Amino acid sequence: MFDGRKSGISREAGESEEVFVHHLQPKPRLILIGAGEDAEPLARFAARTGFSVVVADWRPARCNKGFFPDADRFLVGFPEELVNRLTWRGDEFVVIMTHQFERDRELLHLLRDKKLSYLGILGPRRRTSRLLAGRSLPEGIRSPVGLPIGAEGPEEIAVSILADLIRIRRQAPEPEVLLP
Repeated sequence: MFDGRKSGISREAGESEEVFVHHLQPKPRLILIGAGEDAEPLARFAARTGFSVVVADWRPARCNKGFFPDADRFLVGFPEELVNRLTWRGDEFVVIMTHQFERDRELLHLLRDKKLSYLGILGPRRRTSRLLAGRSLPEGIRSPVGLPIGAEGPEEIAVSILADLIRIRRQAPEPEVLLP
């Protein structure tokens, strides 16, 4: 009996013929909001590990194939425009990394009620607390973004974020954090 999630042979009850069914699923979509230099390795690594990458920013000079050759789509606009121009499927992974406090606050407000697989905010937890005006971090929002591996520099930070995205995508349990 075919379970509908994987490719395989299917035979309906009482039928003598077998049918091969191939289940196709779209690539998971990673939406990077912020086209700074630190977003470049994340876009590159994510595209190479099976994500469809969307780069969104208000600066057309940064939000393009010249800086993000592996991205599938570019959106240029301010937060509300960007959020309204996307068709939300519910399985998106979103990382806010604009480095602009007020824009991050607006994005967090616009995205926090969306059904997303992942919503992460670059920066320390106390900055996110300020973005939320001291309110507690809503469930499902990750701050700081990525796995706590002591990452330094854009490439290592990209690895920590991508590792967390893959963990969520594969539905692996959250790792235990061992404190010294």
